[in-house]
Amino acid sequence: MGELFICNEPIAALPYYIEGISWNVYSIEELCYYIEHNTYLLEKDFMTEELCTWIGKEVKNLKLAERLRDIMRMEGSLSEFVLVLLVECGYCSKETIKEVVRILQEMEEMSDFECSKLRADRLMEKEKYLSSIYEYRNLLDSNDAGEQSKELLGAIWHNLGTAYARLFLFQEAISCYEKAYAYNANVESLKECLMAYGCMQDEAGFNQAVLTYQVHPELVQSIQNEIALARKSAEVERFESRLDEIAATNIKGQRKQYQTAVSDIIYNWKEEYRRICKV
Repeated sequence: MGELFICNEPIAALPYYIEGISWNVYSIEELCYYIEHNTYLLEKDFMTEELCTWIGKEVKNLKLAERLRDIMRMEGSLSEFVLVLLVECGYCSKETIKEVVRILQEMEEMSDFECSKLRADRLMEKEKYLSSIYEYRNLLDSNDAGEQSKELLGAIWHNLGTAYARLFLFQEAISCYEKAYAYNANVESLKECLMAYGCMQDEAGFNQAVLTYQVHPELVQSIQNEIALARKSAEVERFESRLDEIAATNIKGQRKQYQTAVSDIIYNWKEEYRRICKV
């Protein structure tokens, strides 16, 4: 189900296209909604003449368009630009506006590298795993990567591994977690590496990793218990019960019902995977 927007400003005949998330907005309210929910994705290039032209021409708010242009002419900050936009619209509460501006001002004090990591983290939180993988890879391949601390690089490799794991690309995830552990010696990276082996049901790989990294027996047992619990979770048991029901229809000769049920499951899996792979 989509969101319902109550718009006080005119609805644009032609939308403004936000390239970062491939989204068209038709009103100032929609634009403010985007800003509120994607603050960490905003960059300086959000301030464009194209946006000002759209606000003036399509939304019919010439006064706001000129105020935003003035900020650009004076080489103002992104936080100032966004503040004027949010206040003029009136869509967001005062508390929300204050928080958005605070985040932007905080990011303006960060290096480009740190801001890019923050955006990649936010993309992963929003389940845009493929986009976050591109961002993390770009960070690791950048010229600035060599100047970063081992802790920060380890965190990037760890998060990259998590993004791969969420896409069921466990072999790629294992490689990333191992690199993360080499940088930061964080036990959490090692744990996730072993969990990925468990998800692949690669017992030989799991045991070899335990030997290679001299994992404490208590941690090994803890991970094995966690994997076992995940396989017996209520959600898994409900799904297995549903599979048994579907299999029963086939045994009873209800071939069409069986095929329909199986097709529905596969279709839903595909749709979910497409969603999380969407850039």
